[in-house]
Amino acid sequence: MNKFAAAAMISALAFTTKDAQAQDVSYLAGVDLTSNYVVNGMSDSNDKPAIQPYFEVSVDNFHFGTWMSTVELASDNVEIDLYAGYRRSFDNGLLFDIGYAHYFYDDTGSCCGEYTLTLGYIVEDFGIDVYTAYNPKSEKFNNRLNAGYAITDDLGVYASYGYKQSTDNEYGHVGVSYAFNDVVSASLRYHDAKIGFEGLVFTLSLANQQDSLRRLLLNPANTR
Repeated sequence: MNKFAAAAMISALAFTTKDAQAQDVSYLAGVDLTSNYVVNGMSDSNDKPAIQPYFEVSVDNFHFGTWMSTVELASDNVEIDLYAGYRRSFDNGLLFDIGYAHYFYDDTGSCCGEYTLTLGYIVEDFGIDVYTAYNPKSEKFNNRLNAGYAITDDLGVYASYGYKQSTDNEYGHVGVSYAFNDVVSASLRYHDAKIGFEGLVFTLSLANQQDSLRRLLLNPANTR
């Protein structure tokens, strides 16, 4: 099960702003209102809307945080992910993020966990990363490629393609995102999968960091 791996994901959490990098302590906070919680090509909200708050603290190169969502999975109605890791970016645009995430549900409790690794590269307004997650319980991998391009400071496009071994499922999405101001942005994504959900997902995001690459590659809704 792939979540806000390291994540968020997280995979794309390595994309930090210059202001955040200049500080010893920084934080990421936000909430997404989405028309469908789609993860690894599957809907965990039974094709219904979901509310997804998240919070992360970074101290130097270490980070820890939580990501939550309403779900409709048998007797479970809430998912809570806890994660921690180490990330670093370099002047030449290369970056990496290594961490661990564990997933909990309100009724069934602890589900499982994943070790995650992201390798990425940013050049000007284009960013790309390769993400892999390993579940020691199932001994299976979940691999994904993410890319985003900031057309302007407000408008950007992105795409993702992944493969999850445990379900033998290929999944991906393409989307567009627009920031209305420093706090509010919206995205529209088209999802497709070998097994699971196919269609459009609309997400309204409130977050304290809204620059284009962050919105396209860091926002938890866009990494799914």
